[in-house]
Amino acid sequence: MSGRSRGRRSRGTGARSRPAHAKRPPARAARPPARPSSRSDDEHLHPRDRGPVRAYVRDLVDGRWHLLNLFMPVFAVALIAYVNRPSGIRTWSLYLSVPLLAVMAVEAVVLGIWVTRKARLAYPQEQVAGLRTGWYAFMRVHRPRRMRLPAPRVPA
Repeated sequence: MSGRSRGRRSRGTGARSRPAHAKRPPARAARPPARPSSRSDDEHLHPRDRGPVRAYVRDLVDGRWHLLNLFMPVFAVALIAYVNRPSGIRTWSLYLSVPLLAVMAVEAVVLGIWVTRKARLAYPQEQVAGLRTGWYAFMRVHRPRRMRLPAPRVPA
C-alpha cells in the first residue's frame, strides 16, 4: 500500500450528481386516496372484536380503573423475584406480589361475571357466552391502556 491518497469516491460517480430520491415520484402521488372510516366500523376490526356486545364490553372495561391494570408489572416483579437467588428484596417482593396476584385473579373472575351480566341485560337478543366474554374482558383490562387494540373510545 502506498501512502498517497486515493481521493473521494464520489468523484467518479458522475451520473449520480443529485440525490437518488429526486428521480422517483413522491409516494403520496402513487398511493390511492384513503377511504374515510369511522372508529366504530366493524369491518376493519379483528373478528374477535366485532359486534355490538364486544364494543359494549370494551366500553365497560375502558371506562373504569381496575386493579388488573397492574397485572403485567406485578407479574414481572414476581417472576424476576422468583428466578433470582434468595435475598431480603426477593422475599419481600414475593410476599407483596403473590397475594396481589391472587387478589387480581379474584377480581378477574368477578369482572368476568359482572361484564357478562351487564352485556346480557344490555343485549337480550344476542347470545352472550359467559366464559368467552369474561376472557375477552380480562384480556382487554390486563393490558396498559395505550396498548389496547382497538383504541379505547371512552375516557378513563
